[in-house]
Amino acid sequence: MSLFLSRKSFIQQGLAVAVTAMMMTSANAATDKEEIQKLREEVQGLKSLIQQQQNVQQKQQILIEEVKLQPVQVNVASIKPSLLSKAGASVNLYGFVRADAEYQFKGGNGIFNRINTVDKLASNEDRFYSTATTSRIGLDFTAPVTDAKVGGKIEIDFRGSGDTVRIRHAYLNYNNWLIGQTTSSFLSTETQPEMLDFNAPLGIGTFRTPMVRYSDKINATTQYQVGLEQGRADNRFPAATGKVSHKFADGSGLITARALIQEVRAREGLVILDPVTKKESGYNSAYDDTSFGWGVGLGANYKLSEQLLLNADYSHVKGDDKFLLYTDSAYTANAAKTDIKLNEFNAVTVGATYKINPKLRSTLGYGAIFYDDVAKTQNDTLQQGWLNVMYNPTKPVTLGAEYVYGERELGNGDIGGRDSRLGVMAKYDF
Repeated sequence: MSLFLSRKSFIQQGLAVAVTAMMMTSANAATDKEEIQKLREEVQGLKSLIQQQQNVQQKQQILIEEVKLQPVQVNVASIKPSLLSKAGASVNLYGFVRADAEYQFKGGNGIFNRINTVDKLASNEDRFYSTATTSRIGLDFTAPVTDAKVGGKIEIDFRGSGDTVRIRHAYLNYNNWLIGQTTSSFLSTETQPEMLDFNAPLGIGTFRTPMVRYSDKINATTQYQVGLEQGRADNRFPAATGKVSHKFADGSGLITARALIQEVRAREGLVILDPVTKKESGYNSAYDDTSFGWGVGLGANYKLSEQLLLNADYSHVKGDDKFLLYTDSAYTANAAKTDIKLNEFNAVTVGATYKINPKLRSTLGYGAIFYDDVAKTQNDTLQQGWLNVMYNPTKPVTLGAEYVYGERELGNGDIGGRDSRLGVMAKYDF
């Protein structure tokens, strides 16, 4: 009996071990199937990625082949040739070729703006003028130095006496200093309305004069200039000028404020003439008189929209006939020519430019000079208005037409003359 029980227990234990082994084998088989399924899924994912990569490469190859078949287009305007001077300076050539024609119904004796000399003579009526002397050439230089900012400019046109070459700008820059000839700091060409007439609008100035000038920035949007400039030839000292210019942060425009001071010298009766021979017979220092001259100016331009730009400029000047255009004598001498009285005037220019489309724009402008207490034979009031249309069929070419009307009034109230002109212009910028 005991032996029988032992055998029975042994058999039961063996069956238990066998069942356990079978269960473990079944569990391992299930685990292997799961791992195999995961491996299959990963392999399938890799196949999909490889297929996607092959598709991308095929598309890229197709695009490359299409680009090869397309003609290469080069923007010639964006390529700037590198010019070097003998001393190694970088040189930038610029300018334009320009042709002007004008039919003058009434006006001054010659082409372009002469509002301060128009008269009533019939000989100046119904005239035709044309010229190409307004064409211009300029060079900008930048020296190859690393420890300073050194450069210069020279610019000429052909509006000199007898249609000869005329120097417009000729100066050198050394860091903040400018030495040479350029536009006076008392002027604000940046705030003048656009005018086709080459002589520029009434009420502003374009005076280019020898000078020494220092410029610097107050901040990113504001800068100033101060300098000594050649003014009237009779003056003993240079004129002192200053200018502050502020650009609006949003790029919609700018404002300028300017100042001018100078000693105005008169030499009306300096030379004594012999009453019989009418030749110079001596020098009288009592006729060498001086007085303090000055001027202030304020200008602005503002872009109301992408289509409309407004410009305005105002100046008040006492004792000068150089810096602003179309002005009379700086002073009036007494009968004995021993004392002078400085002439004083207000000048204003306003205008609006409307951009009709990217190629077509038009400007309507007005300019005037109003004198205080002048002699009867001198200009008392000058007024002028103009309307033009400018067309750019392509970027470097400008075609324009403009009508100008103006009046000149003398100190005695008489109309000195009227100005009525129609001008056209063609220009190629290079």
